[in-house]
Amino acid sequence: MKNLLNFIIKYAFTLVFILIEILCFVLIFTQNSYHRFSFVNSSNRITATISQQWNSVIEYTKLKSINDSLALENERLMNNLEKYRKYEIPAIEKSGFKYISAKIVSSSVNKYQNYITIDKGKNHGIEPEMGVIGPNGIVGIVVSTSNKYSTILPVINPNSKISVKLEKNNYFGSLSWESQKVNQAFLSEIPGYVSVQKGDIVVTSGFSAIFPDGIPVGSINSYVKNKSTDFYEIIVDLFTDFNNLSYVYVIVNSNRNEQLEMIPESENE
Repeated sequence: MKNLLNFIIKYAFTLVFILIEILCFVLIFTQNSYHRFSFVNSSNRITATISQQWNSVIEYTKLKSINDSLALENERLMNNLEKYRKYEIPAIEKSGFKYISAKIVSSSVNKYQNYITIDKGKNHGIEPEMGVIGPNGIVGIVVSTSNKYSTILPVINPNSKISVKLEKNNYFGSLSWESQKVNQAFLSEIPGYVSVQKGDIVVTSGFSAIFPDGIPVGSINSYVKNKSTDFYEIIVDLFTDFNNLSYVYVIVNSNRNEQLEMIPESENE
């Protein structure tokens, strides 16, 4: 108590000054509507700015959960679409495809041997030789799995070879990558008598147990006819942007074993 009294006596003038200042501000804002409005308006602006910045921080921290939710929602929509195709289109009544969403945990795009690793594996029903697609098109094929992870051989790997076709006329060929640009691949085995134009869409052929028919691959960038073989050499712009790929969808074919029994091994992708 004594210390408190000493403090008040020592700083009496300062305390009186502060009290007078507070009283002045109170009088100004209570008796003068203009100053009161200006103060409230400024306070609201400051509060709004702080609130906006804080909300931005909160939204940023929620991005991961939002992305995960969107991936799961896309998985659900794709599976529902496959059910619709199954029940509404008799020609593919037994397609048996479903999709599992997965997040990319590591990937390479600037190496000769590029690979992608995802956060789903055997525990989630993923096995080697399953096709993988992204939001815009084909990504690659699963080559190995552990309990929780899987490795994908992407289209941008020289060991990749995918059976594809021209969407407009169904002529099929083989898509490969020969260490060209990361957003381009090479299409071969298209006969020289076929009508080919820049911008033609390339899709999966469906000639295997890995990819369904008609999955987007890319569009023709350029082409030349090899006079010695009478086949086209075609450069395809890939729809999948491997530099900006976070989530993928693994294709599960419930009829895979039965299909493989009927498809010669040389024709598998």
